[in-house]
Amino acid sequence: MVVSRLGFDLQALEIFITVCRTGSMTAAAAHADLTQSAVSRQILNLERRLGVSLIERGSRPLKPTLAGQKLVNVAERLIAEASAVPAQLQSADVRMIPQLRLGLIDSLSDPLVPILIKALRDRVGSISVATGFMEPLRQRLLKRELDAVISADPFDDVDGFERFELFQEQFVVLVSRGEPPFGDESEFRSFATRFPMIRSGTTTGIAQRVEQHFRRMRLEVPQAFSCDTIESIVSLVASGVGWSILTPVCVRKCISLAPAIQVLQLPGAGFSRHIYLVVRQGEMGSFAKQLSTICRRAVQKSYMPPLVAVAPWMVDAITVAQS
Repeated sequence: MVVSRLGFDLQALEIFITVCRTGSMTAAAAHADLTQSAVSRQILNLERRLGVSLIERGSRPLKPTLAGQKLVNVAERLIAEASAVPAQLQSADVRMIPQLRLGLIDSLSDPLVPILIKALRDRVGSISVATGFMEPLRQRLLKRELDAVISADPFDDVDGFERFELFQEQFVVLVSRGEPPFGDESEFRSFATRFPMIRSGTTTGIAQRVEQHFRRMRLEVPQAFSCDTIESIVSLVASGVGWSILTPVCVRKCISLAPAIQVLQLPGAGFSRHIYLVVRQGEMGSFAKQLSTICRRAVQKSYMPPLVAVAPWMVDAITVAQS
């Protein structure tokens, strides 16, 4: 198909150049370890495909025509570039990823996106970032619209993907600063049924996990308010409208509102989520592992200190995975 479209291939060009350099079909055949008739057929086929005469067959030694000399100049450049490809692939520049299309859940977008862009500037030619809900990001990765996704979805129900666990985080309760904190699970149950809860939008991963947890607790929490953005939820909590259940990275995203909220431990059995980096198997080489390491370090250095400053007990609310 390539020969049909271009009119030549690299092997034919190499043979043609050898004929021009040696001035003989026989000498070119010996150099290429071919028969003289095979070399002659290659030249004839090349002339037929390109639609021009390339060799002055009446001259001895053989010489290229004007069109043939132009082809020699072009062919030498093409072959030199092709010959350099293996060395280029084996050089240090192969570590440069030409493009990264990254998707990540909205709760991680700030400050992880700017941290990643700064860390990857010398390793990736161009970076595009998509943030949003978990399910749309999943579909975009499956459709090959994204190269990697950071979310709570491990993609363990489909083949052909690599996953790297980044961290685990406990769900936490957010209440306004003036609200008296509850103590044990019994007090939380009473609190949850008496005060309005601000839920995440029903299509978000957090909303689905929270509702599952309520069912496990056999706890019915009345519907009051719901918001699709983390900023809106935390802002409503800060203004005293109600309370919510989110995760530490959601608190980190809205750290400017921390003075107006309390972050409390959710009583009862541990309730957490795992965050993964997921890529298509074998497509990113060692870069996927490097990216996961950068993400873990970012969580350790840029997430943990501000969260511990808000609530010291949150030092145990996030567990960064081992590389």
